[in-house]
Amino acid sequence: MAEFAPTSIDAVLARFLDGEPEPRDGERLASAMREDPRFAQEVVRLLTVDDLLRQSAVPDDHAFLESLKLRLDEGQGGGEFAEAFERRLRASQLPGSRWGSRRRWAGAIAACVLTLLLGGLVLRALKPRSPEHTGRPTVERGPGPLATSGRGVSPESGLAMVVKLEGVLWEPREGPHPSEGELLAGGRLRFRAGRLTLSMLTGVALVVEGPADFELVAPDRVFCRRGRLRARVPKGAEGFVIATRASAVVDLGTEFAVNVEADGRAQVMVFEGLAEVALLDAEGSPTRTQLVAQSKSFDLDPGGDRIAESVARPEGFVSGFENAVPTLVLTPGYASAVMNSRPKGYWRFESLSGGLVSNEVAGGPPLRAFGPIGVVGARQGNGCARFETGVPDQFLGTDALWEVAQGADLAVEFWFMADDFSHASLVGFLPPGDLVVPGQVSRYVHSFLVEVTARQRQSLNKPASVRFLSRWPLDATIGNNLFSADVYVPRRWHHVVAQKNGDHMELFFDGESCRLVPAMAEPPTLACRLVVGRRTTDTLDPSDIRPFVGRLDELAIYDHRLSADEVRLHFQLAAQKVFAP
Repeated sequence: MAEFAPTSIDAVLARFLDGEPEPRDGERLASAMREDPRFAQEVVRLLTVDDLLRQSAVPDDHAFLESLKLRLDEGQGGGEFAEAFERRLRASQLPGSRWGSRRRWAGAIAACVLTLLLGGLVLRALKPRSPEHTGRPTVERGPGPLATSGRGVSPESGLAMVVKLEGVLWEPREGPHPSEGELLAGGRLRFRAGRLTLSMLTGVALVVEGPADFELVAPDRVFCRRGRLRARVPKGAEGFVIATRASAVVDLGTEFAVNVEADGRAQVMVFEGLAEVALLDAEGSPTRTQLVAQSKSFDLDPGGDRIAESVARPEGFVSGFENAVPTLVLTPGYASAVMNSRPKGYWRFESLSGGLVSNEVAGGPPLRAFGPIGVVGARQGNGCARFETGVPDQFLGTDALWEVAQGADLAVEFWFMADDFSHASLVGFLPPGDLVVPGQVSRYVHSFLVEVTARQRQSLNKPASVRFLSRWPLDATIGNNLFSADVYVPRRWHHVVAQKNGDHMELFFDGESCRLVPAMAEPPTLACRLVVGRRTTDTLDPSDIRPFVGRLDELAIYDHRLSADEVRLHFQLAAQKVFAP
């Protein structure tokens, strides 16, 4: 097979980033990224530069380069990329000139990637796509490398997680087949029969029923050659696309289903909201479009150049998402093991009566639910608290203040499953506002806080991780932090223990200790608000409250530290299939 000259990479990437690609540029870039994961990683970094450039009003300042270095992964070669980018960019600058137009930047960043490639970081050349792929999928921003195994796939390179496999009979191919709990990067999946449920890392739930042949292309796009698919798109993830060789469906905030035949014909039904369908020409541009309203269905016939309303019924499409969210399965001895560790408070979320969740510790205070928090899953064997999307004022807390005694150890244990990546507070102890340093930008200054961070770096916080924060004095400008060694994954249950052990902080994530770090000076005894599911109890000020969306279960608070053996036992008393690597 003939290869393109390596020097063509510069031109291909520059045209692609500048928004003026030639007809085959997308195919060339997609093929290269699927065939070489390391090359794909460099392109993703390049797109990080491009995203920052789009957001920067004055791109030629020191702050831009510092932001770039923070966004890139120093531990995975990102620092080398950032340094090479800066050298290459400054070398391209004419004496006395500014760094210039976005077109000039596009060429510079493409040239930077080329320099790294030819310097031995990724030695390869772009190859034309095989005839099987000439019917396209098109390249979208941020596709990952070709992979269908969670081994070595991170949220930065991954696109989806396998939530459930029901009778899936895979087509023969090399390598292991994905299993429940695995992260998937970009790549093709084919199976003869059965039902596969995926959670895209954007929060989109996708069910595919066989016989199916489809491809994960980007966080917001799949390409289907054959199969029955159904997508549920949450708020904030609008624009999800299911494309075929000659048609596409884009959601406008919906739940919709698509049946794709091997000959290219398709049928679409919208179950909630609105979608738009289109027939595409050979270059992927729409030739005919049609809005599809709720409860409507349309036939797409590219060969006949026709979009026509149909009389299809819902049962002709993939059924819904009742099994899309995994239940946290605990052994019968789990609750006893927690109680043997002597918690001061333990809430199992098996029921919600009068807005209260009972405390398993005799005489302990119940948790009160504020907002539409519900208990779900009890009929499946284990209840949990459900925090709904789009309701930022919901949280859990005790009516009375929770005393955090001076000099005493403190540990918080719970399980959580996030619907998507976001910066969200899970459990915190919030002292009275009159103790906070006057003039603080935020009065929500916790003495003890456990939260999750967003997928994209928004500060020095480690992305997509569990964060344990301790402050004393109560000053938003200072604090001690611990971050989980591993990232959390949406639609997957994780176990957390955060504890202050004397003058140290310790964080356990999925049974493993991250490490110990010294804590600041010991605070006095504080009477704190216990806040679960958001940053504050204040419902009058919605700014920066970091609401959690997802599920939380088995919350326990201790006035002493847990041993590593105790933490490991509690973690191991869950069904291990929830955590398949």
